[in-house]
Amino acid sequence: MTATPAVTLRRRPSGAPRADDLELTEVPLDDPGPGEVLVAVSELSLDPYLRSVLGPGHLKDPAVPLGGVVPGRSIGRVIASRADGVQAGTWVLAETGWRARAVVTSASVVPVHVPDGVPRSAVLGALGMPGLTAYAAMERHLRPQPGDTVVVSAATGGVGSVARSLVTAAGARAVAIVGSPEKAKDAVEVLGYDDAVVRTAPDWEADLARVCPDGVDGYLHLGDMPTLSGVVRRLAVGARVSLVGLMDQYNDGPRTVIDAGALMTARATVHGMVVYDHGDLAAAHVDTVGALLVSGDLVLHEERHAGLGSAPAAFARLMAGANRGKVVVDVDAGADADA
Repeated sequence: MTATPAVTLRRRPSGAPRADDLELTEVPLDDPGPGEVLVAVSELSLDPYLRSVLGPGHLKDPAVPLGGVVPGRSIGRVIASRADGVQAGTWVLAETGWRARAVVTSASVVPVHVPDGVPRSAVLGALGMPGLTAYAAMERHLRPQPGDTVVVSAATGGVGSVARSLVTAAGARAVAIVGSPEKAKDAVEVLGYDDAVVRTAPDWEADLARVCPDGVDGYLHLGDMPTLSGVVRRLAVGARVSLVGLMDQYNDGPRTVIDAGALMTARATVHGMVVYDHGDLAAAHVDTVGALLVSGDLVLHEERHAGLGSAPAAFARLMAGANRGKVVVDVDAGADADA
């Protein structure tokens, strides 16, 4: 047995997490047993749902105990294997948690494959769970059509950037809701949204009405309750809403309440999104989004941080809504040089 650097839960967050709720330490690392592999983590994904497991738990995932390693998905390279089906040197996607090295079962790792010219980190975002979330929301909930206006909140993150490309590919208008003028610029100039609205502006609902004069036909919600309420008041007749994330509730905010009267007026349909219900779309998602990446119609918009020790502050930044793009931590910046 040796040890490996890891980020653990030092203090259970109250409200938005702080960097010092987490700490970089070392945890024991066993040698791989039969059917297991040792993975050296290269790139770690930071995702908003993790805030729930630092508190009460997320869906079926229990709360992380104090002193426990923060869970998380990463890309890494197998450096030792005691499994017939996975060779040392293979790049894999695995639930390693926030640590530099991890022993996992061979059955739980997925070999990493990306189209030529597409960065490997795409499997943490556009080709991974965030991308599947966007794809399933569009295919099964919002169903954009030519001439529709589809609004996306948290529009420049891992889900939102993919959502924009899918909306545009369907011939609909894509409107971003973001938290700052800088993000609005990213949304339009980098990601290709048709318009962007800054939700922190005092007259943001008037701005939304201006860019959606005929109402909102589809809304993908990843934000807070004031944003949800403002968009619901602008829904067109027959609108579709997909509830993907509740950022303020993750941070111990009040329970989200939705305006039933506005939904009735719009004859709207509201769907709750849990990405784990849509695994049957995974192959179609990878094919569709992979093609968008290759063509350049989808831009990988990432905010990268160097070193595992940067993860606590990067996560606090993400949960405060300050990030600009999908958040990825380069745990081992030298991994590519050794590939």
